[in-house]
Amino acid sequence: MPFMPPIPVLCETLWRDLLYALRTLRKSPSFAATAIAAGALGIGGNTVMFTVIRAVLFQPLEYRDPERLVRVSMDSAQFKSVDAPFSMNQFDAMRGARSFSGFGVFLSTSQDMTLSGSGAPEALKGARVSGNFLDVLGVRPVAGRSFVADEDRPGGPPVALISSSLWRRRFGGDPQIAGRTVTIDATPFTVIGVLPAGFAFPFEGTDVWVTRPWEWPWLPQRFWRNVTFLVGFARLQPHVTLEQAAAELNVLYSQYAAGNPTFLARRSTMRVARIQDQMVANVRLMLWTLFGAVACVLLIACANVAGLLLARSASRAREFAVRAAIGAGRSRLIRQLLAESLVLAFAGGTFGLLLARWSLSAIAAINTTYVTRTGPVLPRAAEIHLDGSVFLFTSALSVMTGIAFGLLPSFHASRTDLVAALRGTGRAAGADSFRGRARGLMVVGQVALSMVLLIGAGLLLASFARLHAVDPGFQPDHLLTLKIALPPARYDTDRKKVAFFDDLVQRVETVPGVLGATTTLSLPTTNWLRTNVQLPGEPADPRAQKFAVVQSVTPDYFRTMGVPLRRGRSFTARDATPGAPPVLMINESLARLLWADYPAGLDPLGRRLFEGGDKFTGEIIGIVGDVHEGGLAFDAVPEFYVPLTVHPPQLAYLAVRTAGDPPRFGNAVRTQVAAVDRDQPVSEVRPMTEVLDAAVGPRRLAFLLLTTFAAIAVLLAVLGIYGLMAYSVAQRTQELGIRRALGAHQQHILRLVLGRGLALALAGTVLGVGGAFGLTRLLTDLLFHVKPLDPATFAGVAVLFLIVAAAASYLPARRAARIDPMAALRVE
Repeated sequence: MPFMPPIPVLCETLWRDLLYALRTLRKSPSFAATAIAAGALGIGGNTVMFTVIRAVLFQPLEYRDPERLVRVSMDSAQFKSVDAPFSMNQFDAMRGARSFSGFGVFLSTSQDMTLSGSGAPEALKGARVSGNFLDVLGVRPVAGRSFVADEDRPGGPPVALISSSLWRRRFGGDPQIAGRTVTIDATPFTVIGVLPAGFAFPFEGTDVWVTRPWEWPWLPQRFWRNVTFLVGFARLQPHVTLEQAAAELNVLYSQYAAGNPTFLARRSTMRVARIQDQMVANVRLMLWTLFGAVACVLLIACANVAGLLLARSASRAREFAVRAAIGAGRSRLIRQLLAESLVLAFAGGTFGLLLARWSLSAIAAINTTYVTRTGPVLPRAAEIHLDGSVFLFTSALSVMTGIAFGLLPSFHASRTDLVAALRGTGRAAGADSFRGRARGLMVVGQVALSMVLLIGAGLLLASFARLHAVDPGFQPDHLLTLKIALPPARYDTDRKKVAFFDDLVQRVETVPGVLGATTTLSLPTTNWLRTNVQLPGEPADPRAQKFAVVQSVTPDYFRTMGVPLRRGRSFTARDATPGAPPVLMINESLARLLWADYPAGLDPLGRRLFEGGDKFTGEIIGIVGDVHEGGLAFDAVPEFYVPLTVHPPQLAYLAVRTAGDPPRFGNAVRTQVAAVDRDQPVSEVRPMTEVLDAAVGPRRLAFLLLTTFAAIAVLLAVLGIYGLMAYSVAQRTQELGIRRALGAHQQHILRLVLGRGLALALAGTVLGVGGAFGLTRLLTDLLFHVKPLDPATFAGVAVLFLIVAAAASYLPARRAARIDPMAALRVE
C-alpha cells in the first residue's frame, strides 16, 4: 500500500503550492491577466445561465405540492389554436371531474382596474379568479382570509384580496387592512386579505384579485357564459396522471358538445399540463439553447488558456528540469502546475461572479422593458438572483475549469528529459513539436465551436433584419399610446362612454405639438376581439363560419395611425353620430376572405356585411390596408372597423400623433384625462415603437445573448490563432532565419506562416459548419422567414471568419517575414 502523507502535511504542501503559484503568476502579469479574463468570460456566462435556468425552470413554485398543480385549456384543430381558453358553460360541464381534488378557473387576460378615493387615482392590474383558487393552490393570506363560496356566486358581495406590494405602497402596511373598504372601479370593495410577497398567480404583477371570473366587464353580459375567455387550474388527485385527467375531461367535453347541436368547437380536445411546465413552455428551448452556447464559450476559454499554458511551459522547461534534478517527482510537478491553474480559475471565477451580477441586472432591465401582452419575456424573473447555490456552482465550475485547462499542460510539462531540457535540444525540440500540434488542435476546436455560435447569431441577425423590414401596415413613429379602463359602475351606459372618449380626443388634439388623436378598441400586439361575419344571403352554415377582428374607432383613426386607404372613404363625424346610417370599413384580408378574386371582380364598396356578435349590419364604405395586429412576426388577419358609437368600449387605447418625441407628451395627455375625469388613471404610456419591440422580446433576448456569446467565442478563437502563430514564429526563429539565409523571399515566409494559420482556421470552419447543420434547427422557433440551414448565412459567416482569421495570422506572419537571418542564427 503506497504511503499517504498525513492531512496536515498535505494542507501545508497545498498552501505552499498556492503561494508559489501566486509568486510565479505575479512575474507574468500579461499572461495571468489574459488567462483570468478568458476564464471570467467562460465561467461568468455559465453562472448567468445557471442562475436563470435554475430560477425559471427548476425552482419549485411556492405552492403546496406544486407538482400536482395543473393548467387546463383547449386545443382546437378547427380554429388552429393551442392552449386556448374555454367558456363558462364548458367549465360547468367539466367541473365535476373526479381526477381533481379542486378545480377552478381564471379570466385568461388581466383586468385593468382603477383605485380611487384617498390619494391620486391609480391603475391596477387585476385578476378574476374562482373563489377556491387559494384552496387549490394551497396558499394562505399573510393577513385576513381567503374567499368564501357566497362571494363567488352571481350577486355576491364585492370583496377583494390585494398584493403585498399594493398593501405596503398604498396602505402603508396597515395591519388592520382586512375589512377596510376601498373604491375599485368606482365600486366600494371590502379588502378581506393580503397575499404573500411575490405571489404571482395567474399573472405576474397582479395587484388585486376578485371573484366571478366569468363576469368580464369589457363584454356585454349576454356573452359571459358563451365566449371562450376562461382558463382552468386544478389539483390532481393522488396517483392520477396527466393523461388520465385529460381523458376524463375529453369525455365530459364530448358529452357537452353532443348535447349542444349549435356548438361550434366540436373538433377540440382538452389539454392538461403542469402549471410550472406551462409557465415556461415558451422559453424552455431558448434557455437550454443559450446554455449550450455558453458552455461552448467555456470550452473555448479552456482551450485558449490550455494553449497559453502549453506555450508558457516551453519557456519554463529549464525550471522544471532543475526542480526535477534536485529531487522533485513528477507528481509534485503536476500538483504545482495544477495549483497555478486553479489559482487562475478561481480568479476567473471571482471576476466571473462580478460579470454575472452585472449581466443579470441587464437581463432584468430587458425583461421589464419588453413586456408582451402575455407578460414579461422571462417568467418568474423576480426569483433570479445570486445566492449560496450559485456560489457553490461557480466554485465547482472553477475547480473543474482549472483542472480542465491545466491537466494536459501539467502532464506534458512534468515529462522532462533533464539533459535535453538543459541543452535545449533533442527531446525538448520534440516537446515543442508536441506543444505545437496540441495547440493547433485546440485552435481548430475553438474555431469550430465559434463557427457554430456565429452561424446561430447570423441566423438570428438575418431574422431580425427581415422582421424589421415587414411593413406593419401603419406608421408607428411619433405615436404615443396609452390604455384607459373606464370603471363599469361609473360608465355604465354607451352614451357615457362615448361622451368620455369624444371629449378626451377633442381636448388632446388642442395640445400644442399634437397632430392627431384617436381612440380604438385595441392596438397592434394587444388583445383583440373576433366575431363571426357573413354576407347577407349566404347560407348560415355553422361549420363554415368566417371570423374577423372587430375594431371600434373614432373617425380620425386611420389618419392618426397612418393606415392607408385603398378604396372608398374613411369615417366622418356624421358616421359617428347616434342615428346615422350603419357603416363599416374592412381591411384587404377580409375583402379577400369574402371575395376570393379581390381586388379584381366585384367591388365590395356599397355591399352590406353582417356582424354576428351584436347582430349589426352595415354598409362597406371603405377598404384599408392590412395591419399586423399580432405584431411584425404574425400575418395580418381579416378585420373590420365600426364607429365608436356602435361598440363603445369599456377598455380602450388612446393613440396620439406627435410632432416631436412621443414621451414628452405623456404628462400633457394625462392632464387632459384628469380634466375629463379626475378619478380616471391611465396606464401603459409608451411610444408605439416600444410596443412593437416588446412583441419580439423573446427573439430579442435570444439574439442579444447569443450574439454576445458568439462575439466572446470569436474573440477567444482569434486570440488563439494569433497566439499560436506568434508562438510558432518564436519557436521557428532559427529555421526561418536559415530559410532567409538560403534565399527564401519575404513573400515565401509570409505565405508559409499565413498558410498554416488559414489551414487551421479552414479546418475549424469546416467542422463548425458541419456542427451548425445539426444544431441550428434548435433555433427554428426564434427565426422569422429564415431557414435554419440558410446557405447565405452559412457561407457569409464562413467567409467573414476566414477573413478575420487571416488578419489574426498576418501580424505574426509579417514579423516572421522580416526576421534578420544573422540575428536569427545567433538565437539559442
